[in-house]
Amino acid sequence: MSALIEWRSRGRSAVIGLAAGLAAVALVAVMAAIATAAPSGFLHIRSNLSQTPGLVSAPPDIAVSSSGDWVAVAWTEEYDVGVGSGKGRGHVYLRAASETGGGWGDKIRVFTGDYNNCATNVSVAITGTTAHVAYVEFSDTCNNPTQMVVRHTRCSLTEGECEAPEGWGDSSENEITWVDLALDAQGNPHVVWSRYNHALEISQVYYRPSDSAGWRGLEFVESTDDSGKPAIAWADGYAHVVWEETDGGVGIRYARRPSDPGASWEDDVSIYRYSTGQPAGNPDVAAGSGQVFVVWDTCSEFDEYAKHCVGHYSLVYRRSLDRGAHWGLELDETREVGTDHKTNLVQYASSDNLAERNESLFDLQPSIALNNAGAPAVVWHADQSSGVGDPDCAIHYAYAFTTTPDAVGWITHTVLREGLPALGSAVVGLGQTEPGGDQHLHVAYVRETSDGFDVYYDSNEEHEYERIYLPLVLRAGDV
Repeated sequence: MSALIEWRSRGRSAVIGLAAGLAAVALVAVMAAIATAAPSGFLHIRSNLSQTPGLVSAPPDIAVSSSGDWVAVAWTEEYDVGVGSGKGRGHVYLRAASETGGGWGDKIRVFTGDYNNCATNVSVAITGTTAHVAYVEFSDTCNNPTQMVVRHTRCSLTEGECEAPEGWGDSSENEITWVDLALDAQGNPHVVWSRYNHALEISQVYYRPSDSAGWRGLEFVESTDDSGKPAIAWADGYAHVVWEETDGGVGIRYARRPSDPGASWEDDVSIYRYSTGQPAGNPDVAAGSGQVFVVWDTCSEFDEYAKHCVGHYSLVYRRSLDRGAHWGLELDETREVGTDHKTNLVQYASSDNLAERNESLFDLQPSIALNNAGAPAVVWHADQSSGVGDPDCAIHYAYAFTTTPDAVGWITHTVLREGLPALGSAVVGLGQTEPGGDQHLHVAYVRETSDGFDVYYDSNEEHEYERIYLPLVLRAGDV
């Protein structure tokens, strides 16, 4: 005789159908069997990581260890209600979960914010059981800083403690607006950031590497006059950096640098230019197995007079098959995430009402990661309400189950999470790949509460727990 244990998604409520008159001892045995049948470590289900509904948590970053054993999420959060006009400036938090450790650990306070000093923008990466965290610190009042510093620290995922942060700052003439972090093959951190010069009214991208001897000198990455939102990946002996180019239009550029400490940046190249289509932004980069993928969103209907996107967005990517040395023909090699189409692209909406409540929810803001075989996974947010009423938010994802030199085989675009209240700014990390090419996605995003925003963890693995059959052994006379 057997009983059906049915685990339903969105909360994992258990519905147990048992024969009438089942003895209490048999019920205990069933519950023990459920615990044994569940995967070891934490269940990959939606979890509120920040749990501060009265405050604004800023968009998070996520990292997965190369072994797939650890997942870490980092974010900044208001130290008091209304700080930074709802931009989530304040503390820096980190939470981690282990596949063998039984769930999410406590929140780790990486940095303590207050009126005089607060943090914004955060990036995280993992090597072994150590998380590297980079962020921007505002000094001399949080809302009107006169000094901005790029900070980096190391945090033990097993001990829940962080080292004293390192950092380098700038004068009040320059505003640091973005930071990203990657680790090389030896686990050394490499940081990029954008710095806006108020006197010259331009933004430029900078880079600082490290090795076993510590941090090396500051380097200037790009050659254009106005650039921002850089993203970095490290693979195959190179640092790979992409950024928005806003001089004379809005495009995407790429540059790489060999790992040799004495090397310099190779000439940057245009991945996408405004003259070939519509304005582009929010680039992200991932690299591995000899490939480099760059993903971004493009505005499909742009108001040239207002300099504002008034319509929908497309989600596209390009890839290099030789570690970033060549990118093919620009028009021919720009393809749609999820289909590999070059024309007739899917159009996604981004609600102005949604973005007004949280500026981090503008556009689609894609995030990309590669698995060990070099196959990509991408997440992004979109408004499904067609501009009527409150935004109907959704986190979308697509991943590749095959990659060849000619094409990427994607699964159909899939909604991970949707509905009110607002949610978005998703980031993705990848676990171990299953036979057949299935990808296990780890996703973090912000979700609106009654009076703020919280950071959530989510996954596409819920279907694995939907239904489990377990045998029941009953004594004679129990039924």
